[in-house]
Amino acid sequence: MALSGAPKTLAVLESILAPLSLWACLRLRVEQRFVFGLFVGFGMFYWTALSFRYNAYPFLMPLIALLVACCYGGFFYLLLFKQSVLFRVPALWLSSAIHPFGFDWFIPDAFFAYSFFKVDKLSFFLILCALALLADRRLSPLYARIVAGVLFVCALQIPKSSVPLEGIEPISTQINQSDKWSSAELKSNIDANFALIHQAVKKHQKIVILPETAFPIALNKSLLIPPLLQLSEQITIITGALYEEGKTIYNSTYIFDKGQYHYAHKVILAPFGESMPFPDFLANALDRFFFGAEVFKLGHATHFSDFKTTALPLRPLVCYEGTSAKAYKNSPPYLVVVSNNAWFVPSIEPFLQRMLLKYYARRFNKTIVHSANKSPAYILSPTLFGDQIFK
Repeated sequence: MALSGAPKTLAVLESILAPLSLWACLRLRVEQRFVFGLFVGFGMFYWTALSFRYNAYPFLMPLIALLVACCYGGFFYLLLFKQSVLFRVPALWLSSAIHPFGFDWFIPDAFFAYSFFKVDKLSFFLILCALALLADRRLSPLYARIVAGVLFVCALQIPKSSVPLEGIEPISTQINQSDKWSSAELKSNIDANFALIHQAVKKHQKIVILPETAFPIALNKSLLIPPLLQLSEQITIITGALYEEGKTIYNSTYIFDKGQYHYAHKVILAPFGESMPFPDFLANALDRFFFGAEVFKLGHATHFSDFKTTALPLRPLVCYEGTSAKAYKNSPPYLVVVSNNAWFVPSIEPFLQRMLLKYYARRFNKTIVHSANKSPAYILSPTLFGDQIFK
């Protein structure tokens, strides 16, 4: 059942807390900037180390979390290098374009995803200018408040709701990461996937969407294609699975529609988790260290693929690439994102992911359908209100 996903209390809270977080950056003393960045990096991204629970080096988790925190400590050391708001306003405005090691989840603009403010770059600049006026004690308090108030009003957006999408069922599964790749659990997981598809058929849904690697096998090499094609005569099936070609494995999305199937490989690989953002000689050495000498190469596509299914024109995206601005350019009005958040739960990662997805939905005027393992499935509207959560 779909429920409202953007209560007004959340919008009110974000409309207050998001500007306060930027105000703190503008007011922070220069000598505190590294420690401040250290806490920001750890508080927002400590979960990146949790995936090490599932390899041979779980003892590295504290070290990885510390390295991530130090990276953002250095980032804020440069970002807030001078006390002057004339330096910090443009620095903060441009900060969302700076991605250490290709990791682009620090987007200050996205703090306003569920607020009453617009999420375009001009509105973000107006908010920063308003906060700078309030933070600069050299200005007349009355003058600063009046001008800041006008800038805040210019950045506001009249809240709207979108019409709920009918006939679409994104699935939320609850498979532990330790069980996901277990050969002992493979048959039961596959049977559960087919049961979910049959349930969606019984509910007369048009599309059912399963999470990233819902079929944790090279689906194109399996015997599951014929039964999925047969079911696709009754319902469009979108699912995450692997695709094998030679010695290369792809993290892909499969679309089964009216007796035919297509696939789209992941384009943007997650740094460190799926690709090492280093020169080949170093990246290959790290791959061998963490994953062993005999591993398949993880490939990626060179461009995004768009499809026109029976129900929707859409662009499929896999997890991390759904939180990248590159994925939204020249795309259809609907984007389907499949994720496996079992690597990182329990943590704040699913919340940050949803905030970023909502930000891009509003910024690019897209509707995002998200199916996930170990976190809620939802449909995000391009307006402030009107999200749907599926439980």
